[in-house]
Amino acid sequence: MICGDGPVNYSIWAHFLEVFDRVTVLARVGTSKRVWPLEARADGPCVSFHALPDYNGPWGYLRTFPKLKALVRQVVLQSDAYLLRVPGLVGRTAWVEINRLRRPYALEVVGDPWDALATGAVRGTFRPVFRRAAVRDLKKMCVGAVAVKYVTQRTLQQRYPPGKASYAVGFSDAAMDDGFAILPTMEDRCRRIEERIAQDGNRGRTLHVGFIGSLSQMYKGPDILLRAAALCRNRGLELLIELVGDGRYMGTLKKMALRLGIADRTKFHGQLPSGKPVRDFLDAIDLFVLPSRAEGLPRALLEAMARGCPCLGSNVGGIPELLDPVDIVPVGDADGLAGKILDAAGTPGRMRQMAERNFERAKQFSPEALRKSRRDFLYQVRRRSVDAEALPS
Repeated sequence: MICGDGPVNYSIWAHFLEVFDRVTVLARVGTSKRVWPLEARADGPCVSFHALPDYNGPWGYLRTFPKLKALVRQVVLQSDAYLLRVPGLVGRTAWVEINRLRRPYALEVVGDPWDALATGAVRGTFRPVFRRAAVRDLKKMCVGAVAVKYVTQRTLQQRYPPGKASYAVGFSDAAMDDGFAILPTMEDRCRRIEERIAQDGNRGRTLHVGFIGSLSQMYKGPDILLRAAALCRNRGLELLIELVGDGRYMGTLKKMALRLGIADRTKFHGQLPSGKPVRDFLDAIDLFVLPSRAEGLPRALLEAMARGCPCLGSNVGGIPELLDPVDIVPVGDADGLAGKILDAAGTPGRMRQMAERNFERAKQFSPEALRKSRRDFLYQVRRRSVDAEALPS
């Protein structure tokens, strides 16, 4: 059983079939009127989904808890091994049920609740209470797990250390597969950027800035990007902000763009299918910005780097493990972000250097580099969960 949320296609889950016979994914499932291409389908041979109510936030979780708990218990009882994607309320619910049965479990730690529930990321009177409880539970989960995979090399491990007997590794399995740009694509981008910023002074320039992230919460900092764009406009640099993602805060962000005077320079694309649509979007922008308030190791940033995008990000989670220090801004600092954008656009050759460095860094996440690490981890999950006697130590 795998417990987690996220819009990923079948190829992601198929990796688990190298070690396990069948995979059941326990996740929230919503409805959409959008027509998705067949390749976006997430289930397939030996991979099935067990749908949970698509609740929204802690209070939605509490309202659906009786039904959700019963569904989780059903899958836990039918499974032999457990890999929980945490933090998250679905993962916590499964953890409680697994502990009740005194069964071993493994974790994939993809984020930090201390950051995710910080001021500005989530609203609510009880946010500090939920924040402390989530941090406490994640620490307990990590200590009690038989195997833990962190998506960072050091950041999450320091705050949420594994137990002394746990098998613990740190790597992101966001393999880029066929997502790497070819040289002509990178050259076209660099030439386009240089033409756009070659005019005297800042006036007349329009830099195309892209963002990919959920708009269900403010974790990814889209509001910070909009404020930075308004500051850039006041300082003479026009930005065309293009946001990919969907969620309940889209309306709020549209109103914010109108209030800031940049509604005519802000475009909301909604959710895009993974693969070519996302690659085409990344190839069309000049600069990718991810001013997150909370992160593990963001796949969207890795995808942008693999396409040869110049990138800016915040000093949170695993982002500093990916970007050069000069391309990092403090969390929540719209003025600092605006300064970084202006500097990138105003320094000859700077964005080309950013693009080349990011592309080389992304190569470390090629399928060849990550497949062995992923398989070794899953082998340990199976050995420590169900095959302790059958497999050699």
